[in-house]
Amino acid sequence: MPSTSGGGKLRAAVTTVLLLLCSVASVSVVTLIVVTTAPDGVRDLRAYQAAGRCPAAPSAPAECRWTQEFTVSGVHLSRGRNDSFRVLLTGPDGARWRTSYSSGGPLLYGIGEGDRVTGTIWRGLLTEIASGDVSQKTLDAPADMRARVLVLALIVIPAGLLLTAACVWRLCRLRAAPTPGMVATGGLAAGLLIGTLFCLLLLGDHAENPWWLAGVWAPMAALLTIVARVYVNQKRAAATASD
Repeated sequence: MPSTSGGGKLRAAVTTVLLLLCSVASVSVVTLIVVTTAPDGVRDLRAYQAAGRCPAAPSAPAECRWTQEFTVSGVHLSRGRNDSFRVLLTGPDGARWRTSYSSGGPLLYGIGEGDRVTGTIWRGLLTEIASGDVSQKTLDAPADMRARVLVLALIVIPAGLLLTAACVWRLCRLRAAPTPGMVATGGLAAGLLIGTLFCLLLLGDHAENPWWLAGVWAPMAALLTIVARVYVNQKRAAATASD
C-alpha cells in the first residue's frame, strides 16, 4: 500500500482512493455481469445441442443444423498474442466463409489448402468443422457463458474484495505508516490476481471449466494466504524484538 514517508500523505491518499475506486468498480461490474448472464448463460448452448438436422438446406438462418462439404481455401495459424487462427472455406455454391478459432487443435494443424471438411451451419453461422472423426468448433459456436462468467468472477472478485479491504484499512490509518497487515492484504490481492491468470494458462483448454479452475485455484490461494500470514508474523516479531 502507498507509504506516507517524506510528507507524501496527500499522494498516498489519492493513490489509495484511486485503487479503491478501481477495485469497487471492478467487483461491481463483474458481479452485475454474473447476475445478468449466469441464469441464461447456457440457453444458446442447449438450443444448439438439442437442434435436429435440417430436412433441406435452409435459405435463411434456422434453428436446425445443416451440414455440408467445404473446401479449405486458406489456413492462417496464429503467430502472436494479437493474431488469430483463421480458415477460409469455400462452399459448393462458391460462397466463401471466413471462420475463426480459439486454437489450432485438434483439427486446424492437420488441414491445408484444398482439403475437404464438413461444416455445421446453425442460425446462419458456421459453428463447427470436421474431418473424419476429428472436429473443432469455431468462435461462432454457442458457448457455456455461465462457466465463462464464473471464471471471470473468480479472477476479479476475490482480488478486488481484498484490495478494497486494504484500501479502506489504509484510509482509516492514513496518518500512520502502513502496517504489515495492510501490506500483506494488498500483496495477497495482487498475488491472487496474477496467480489466477497463471492458473488459466496452466489449464489450457480446461481453463473455461470453473471446476477445473477452482481445483487449481484453491491450493494456490491457500499457499498465498499462508505466505501473507508468515510475512505478518515475521514483521511483528521483528518489531517486538527491536523494542
